[in-house]
Amino acid sequence: MSRKNITYTSALLVLFMIVSYVVDKVVYHMIDQMGEEVYTGQSVGKFNQYLSIKDSLDLIVFGSSRANHHINPSLITEKSYNMGIDGQKIAFSATLLKLLPKNEQIVLFHIDPENVVDDNYQADDLSSLKVMYNKNSIVRKEINRYKKLNSIQRFYWCISYNGILFGVMKNYFKPNYDYTEYNGYDPLSSKALQPSILLNKSKLGDNCEENRDYRLNPIYKSYLADLKKFSKANGKKIIFFTSPRLFDNCKKDNVFLLNEMRRMNFVYHDFSDIFCSTTDLSYWNDATHLSKKGGDRFTRYVKKTIFKPVPSEK
Repeated sequence: MSRKNITYTSALLVLFMIVSYVVDKVVYHMIDQMGEEVYTGQSVGKFNQYLSIKDSLDLIVFGSSRANHHINPSLITEKSYNMGIDGQKIAFSATLLKLLPKNEQIVLFHIDPENVVDDNYQADDLSSLKVMYNKNSIVRKEINRYKKLNSIQRFYWCISYNGILFGVMKNYFKPNYDYTEYNGYDPLSSKALQPSILLNKSKLGDNCEENRDYRLNPIYKSYLADLKKFSKANGKKIIFFTSPRLFDNCKKDNVFLLNEMRRMNFVYHDFSDIFCSTTDLSYWNDATHLSKKGGDRFTRYVKKTIFKPVPSEK
């Protein structure tokens, strides 16, 4: 290929990059403008609602599905919201907590022992916040901290909406609930679990890994330190908790987490076994998730156990 052809090809490539960059930003801002008007759905709507009300809340719940489906915050105090999202862990929840204002608020933060000691956890849940990367400096800092945005996404912003664009459009044109009546709590139905599951539960022995030396995952350790610092500087009372399970055949990680939280002077409640004596399977959706009946009862138990007195309404 001649030098002239190489120069011409290079010029076309540069022109293509410039045009694609401009088109990407125009399309991104169109999608983003639509997304900012969405207040229903898990992909963007719940996050937008949280951002719009977070400064006025007295109580916020963070965590995974075992927070989202288990705590009805309105049974504790009126000005409250459950920001639990299915599948998320500490990086996602801690980043959302860092968006809270500098005033007194109570935070219920769900944490599971098996995740705390998982050596393979790499903060991949931060990828769920990629749509906020170019709009929020706190989110951008956390994503950059663990390198959860690739170079192509930095150049082409529209990629941030991959996998969620259909949900955004659906909730923009046809919201499926009234978000003004929504407190973030998503109760589950009671499944027809077989009574034999209780018999199997009673036969379970210790299923812990033999001779395992438990340690905090470094990312959990770092975020716990962050949360302690943030809560002290911003008037937050953080209460960590673990939700009930139908059965848990390894308690070593529970004991490890309890000791670590005490050592770090955190308030922590392990509620794993509070329903272990019940034979009422209508409390459960599956072995790790409560039904609405179980979730509401669990919330009342949390209220009675933790909030003495109940948080005052402002």
